[in-house]
Amino acid sequence: MKQPIRMVEKVEEANREEINDLLKKVITELSEYLKEFMPQRLSYTKHSIMGPVGKLLNVIESGRFEDKDALTGYLINIHNNTDRTGRISKEAIEHIKSALNHLEALRSKVDVRTWLRLLREIDYAVYKNKMEQIIR
Repeated sequence: MKQPIRMVEKVEEANREEINDLLKKVITELSEYLKEFMPQRLSYTKHSIMGPVGKLLNVIESGRFEDKDALTGYLINIHNNTDRTGRISKEAIEHIKSALNHLEALRSKVDVRTWLRLLREIDYAVYKNKMEQIIR
């Protein structure tokens, strides 16, 4: 009898701990960045709540940008055009840069399928954190 093809990648335990640690760091940095983002219009859609972070994750997933500086500039532009104040703080830029560094390290440790799954996890974990902030 033939064995079914399993579609699960095996990740070593040490590697899994490192991946989970990087994942938490990315989620924390992006959540901290979003604490400073206030959209021009108040809305409770996921698209509005995630703001520039949602766009960032989509661009990373599509592979449109390779360079971290280009990604940072892209996010700053979106922030400045959609935030109530119209400007981004130095602290927010540092959170973005840190998150991109952790994302780069995370990407180097996983295959493409796992990478795409992790991007979705980051997306919904950051969304949950922002919703909790809004509810408070």
